[in-house]
Amino acid sequence: MIKIMLVRHGVTEWNATQRIQGQSDTHLAPDGVHQARLLTIHFPFDTVDAIYSSDLNRAMTTAKIIASRFNLEITPVKEFREINFGSWEGKSFEDIAKEEPAEFKKFFLQPDMLIFKGGETFAELQNRAITMLKKIVHDIGDNKNIVIVMHGAIIRTIIAYILEMPLRKIWAIKQLNTAVNILRIDDDAYSIELINDTHHLHM
Repeated sequence: MIKIMLVRHGVTEWNATQRIQGQSDTHLAPDGVHQARLLTIHFPFDTVDAIYSSDLNRAMTTAKIIASRFNLEITPVKEFREINFGSWEGKSFEDIAKEEPAEFKKFFLQPDMLIFKGGETFAELQNRAITMLKKIVHDIGDNKNIVIVMHGAIIRTIIAYILEMPLRKIWAIKQLNTAVNILRIDDDAYSIELINDTHHLHM
């Protein structure tokens, strides 16, 4: 049995101002650092055997705060980066809605049909996420607790894969900043024990 905790990074200024981040290397806001510290204090696992993270700064900083509790090194993983939003990155939701209203509507209603200019599709995102996740599960060995710090969209695609949900429905999966999701793997069978838990922010 393996347990994997998927953690979304803490809040950034771009989150707060509703700007598209994607693979832009943004940093945690002070509130995001505080969120990560609260998670570390009220951490769901008593022991952690390995910590992986997207190599983007906002995820790595969140991971470092968690790792400080367990005295572990972090393994940065490029494949766990957020989706590449291409030409949308750095723009506000409001600006995109004005400039590309049809595509913006599709983003929420038909994300599986959207191809970001200069970016990638949600199917490509899901494929690289699941491929790397399965590699880690194969390599890590049994009876381990693993933490992986990621981003909102990539976590949604992983959960959708396990639940056999169509990618069109990924926005039905809520993912708040520093949300905790726990996967369990028994003999290659994946199940989900927890989704979008943020009780650590209210303790």
